[in-house]
Amino acid sequence: MALPGSPLYAQDAGTTVSAIKIQGNKRVDSSTIFYYIKTEVGKPLSRPLIRKDIEQIYSLGQFTDIQVDTRPGKDGGVEVIFVVKEIPSVGEVAFVGNDTLDASDLRDVISIKRGVTFKEHLVNDTIQKLTLHYHEKAFFLVKVDVKTAVNANGLIDITINIEEGEKVKIDEIRFIGNKAFDDGDLEDVMETEDTWIFSFIDDSGIYKKDVLKVDVLRLEAFYQDNGYIRVRVHEPRIEVNREDKEIYIEIKIEEGLQYKFGTITTQDVGGFSGQDLLAGLKSKPGAVYNISFLREDILTITEKFSEKGFAYTDVNPKAAIDDETRIVDLNIEIDPGRKVYVGKINVLGNTRTRDNVVRREFRFKEGELFNSKKLKRSKQRINNLGFFESVKIDTNRGDTPGEIDIDTTVTERPTGSISFGAGFSSVDKVIFNASIAQDNVFGTGRKANLSADISARRTNFNISLTEPRVFDSDVSAGLSLFNSRSDFFSFDTRSQGGGLTFGKNLSETDWAGLNYRFSKVKISDVVTPTPILKNETRNTSRIGGTFIKDSRDNFLNPSKGWRHVVRLEFAGSFLGGTDFYKTGYEITYYRKLVGKLVGAVHGAINFADGYNEEELPAFERYFMGGANSLRGFTIRQVGPLTAAGDPLGGEQSLLLNVELQYPLTEGFRLFGFYDRGNVYGRGSPGDNIASTDTSFNLSKMRQSVGGGIRFFSPFGPISLAYGFKLDQRTGESAGEFHFSAGNAF
Repeated sequence: MALPGSPLYAQDAGTTVSAIKIQGNKRVDSSTIFYYIKTEVGKPLSRPLIRKDIEQIYSLGQFTDIQVDTRPGKDGGVEVIFVVKEIPSVGEVAFVGNDTLDASDLRDVISIKRGVTFKEHLVNDTIQKLTLHYHEKAFFLVKVDVKTAVNANGLIDITINIEEGEKVKIDEIRFIGNKAFDDGDLEDVMETEDTWIFSFIDDSGIYKKDVLKVDVLRLEAFYQDNGYIRVRVHEPRIEVNREDKEIYIEIKIEEGLQYKFGTITTQDVGGFSGQDLLAGLKSKPGAVYNISFLREDILTITEKFSEKGFAYTDVNPKAAIDDETRIVDLNIEIDPGRKVYVGKINVLGNTRTRDNVVRREFRFKEGELFNSKKLKRSKQRINNLGFFESVKIDTNRGDTPGEIDIDTTVTERPTGSISFGAGFSSVDKVIFNASIAQDNVFGTGRKANLSADISARRTNFNISLTEPRVFDSDVSAGLSLFNSRSDFFSFDTRSQGGGLTFGKNLSETDWAGLNYRFSKVKISDVVTPTPILKNETRNTSRIGGTFIKDSRDNFLNPSKGWRHVVRLEFAGSFLGGTDFYKTGYEITYYRKLVGKLVGAVHGAINFADGYNEEELPAFERYFMGGANSLRGFTIRQVGPLTAAGDPLGGEQSLLLNVELQYPLTEGFRLFGFYDRGNVYGRGSPGDNIASTDTSFNLSKMRQSVGGGIRFFSPFGPISLAYGFKLDQRTGESAGEFHFSAGNAF
């Protein structure tokens, strides 16, 4: 900065200012500078005022130097000239050597950017921020260097050179002060892990700052769940061995002492007795204090009130801590608030599905008392429609304090499809299928399907129409027509017919249905006729009843719950056609095991026979083997066989499937299985039942193990599996590959 000091200025001090000019500014607009200059044209020139003007212009932070000069003006006045030298702006900012981290991410970290005023301290600031950023990504050997250069336009170009080095692995996690739990117990709580032999596969042993911060909270929660309510986990200390490229993490813990629950009390409130409210809680007097249990208990009590219409219950446990006895007494204070009623039920996001299709799945109506249990069940039922990718239900205060509005936001999924597909199985060889299906016709929830399955051994054509909720009631109705051909190796069948189905929801989990079906079946290609198996044409006319009890949480991807199915069919007699009956019971159970791992058990038992001295028709006998029954086997390897070694089927069957399922995503699951089953029945003289029996026999069952994948495609659920026989017999393959479309079990 230079103050006025020219001889001219000294001579003319006190003369009138005739003009003010700015010189040297390229980036900063002159009007901005003039705003800060208080010297005025037409007024006497003042040295103190010029000095103040210079200080004000400097305060902009845009200039490295300011000079002021004067020269004679018109009419004997003085022209004042402010000559400024601007601080240069940043031009291009380039990164070199950042092979792992993207340049756009690095730009977000630093303050030096194109167009900002260049200042020397930004260079060191950039180095420090980038180095810290790389350290947080486990690149502790990184080197950052910043080069500057003035370009032809007078801007400062920035080149940031980065030597990333290698990621430094965690060699050891050390704990200091832990007495109640050993290092292994604490490491199991953490997501951060040290390096092991297979780290190159699972990327373990990598230091992640954010993850380690969360691990500190996990450790504190672990101790608090084991009664150490005064625990303190210090900030981890990181030690880097640059020579060996290793990290050592040291975590200091002050455990404190272990506390237990003392008395747990609450008052009678909202129609509940204190004893009823405390029943079923995880927190127990005398047990080790567990903060997670206490949080769950708060939710349990809140849920009890919410099921009675108290949607805004406040549950506040007051703790009295005795440090001498290390006992924590709890008094659970409850303010139930007022009962609320359902105000408006709003349906949002349904671009195709009609509102009533969603609304009819709600377990309460507008104006009824709110019930959180019914709300959860409503969401589950809407999900089970299969029409939506996601279902979100929010509750908001209604128009009056005693009302609660329910907003249901859905995201539609495609429910109609024209599909063509192909698969392969060892029995059917190449399988072609095509279908035109709509599970939500015109958004009404009605289902229509026209499908064809063609393979070397079967051809099926089906047309079906289903109304799941007649006039929005709990009654369903359906109509189906079919034309099919099947090759059972020992005989061929060709059948045509149709059927009617009526059903009704009996409760939230129970459904019962009645059906009638007529079919005309032609049996052909029987080489050696027997009383059971011969070339003929038969009509069947049957009525059937089905009862289903289904408490699964999700029909497409269940993780818990039961499904029971009881079936009974009666054919012939006054209905006409062949005389026979069939019965069956099927049970499935799902349960979460550890983490996302789901266990599933499925069993089925079936029994059929003819009456009025008639044999059970060959095409009504039970066969087993394939993707939806006994995996690892074909129908030629299970049950009674003809003298030629072809499957004969049986009047009885037993099946057990055990699965472990791991969902990678909502619609994609890996599974492993153990299957066990067989078909039992009488044969004609010369038929072979050596591998089975004439009736149920648990000691004579085929078994297999295997695995596969199951996923939800645009064409419906698809399953690919391979099963290995555990009781392989001479001439049999070691296992079988299976492809199937449709839900498991």
